[in-house]
Amino acid sequence: MAVRLFHNTQSRATLMHWLLEELGIDYTLVPVDYEDGSMRTPDFLKISPLGKIPALTDGEISVSDTPAITIYLADKYKSPVDLAPGINDPRRGEYLRWLIFQGTAIDPAMLQAGLKFETTRRQAGWGDVETVISAAETRLESANPYLFGDWFTAADLLVGGSLYWATRFGMFDARPATERYVEAVTSRPAFKRTQGAG
Repeated sequence: MAVRLFHNTQSRATLMHWLLEELGIDYTLVPVDYEDGSMRTPDFLKISPLGKIPALTDGEISVSDTPAITIYLADKYKSPVDLAPGINDPRRGEYLRWLIFQGTAIDPAMLQAGLKFETTRRQAGWGDVETVISAAETRLESANPYLFGDWFTAADLLVGGSLYWATRFGMFDARPATERYVEAVTSRPAFKRTQGAG
């Protein structure tokens, strides 16, 4: 199997595991431990320069960071399942907006909510926790059931998966559209197959 995902169940690598299951391609999970120093070795730092997971190799190619891995996999592996609008598809811009929203808005807002630190909208690229929750809720009011109607994309996986954790652990309040959306994405068989795996 060419695709290898460096994985720990207590990390964002669980989202990439879910993505691999959705794509239906062959892959191997490579378990890593936070405490054994394996993510600081020269070999691992060639794959992931920050020594963090998720990280992935696909033959000679290595990709790290959740959004980068998502874009790479969804653009490359379009069969048996297509999870990404093509470059010339008019939905591509909105798809990228929400896919990247996970890393530039949801993740830092989750950190802010969890650590309970204050910042100003001017200082923080994400604005603040309320701004992120409200922006997501507004967009998800028109999700039916996914961002692009019946078409589940990799953007749904990142946004829905992150909102699942944010609401499950009380970092974000679960508003009606967000709750409906999270239920839709997490009811998918591929999501269920990855729960507790690793």
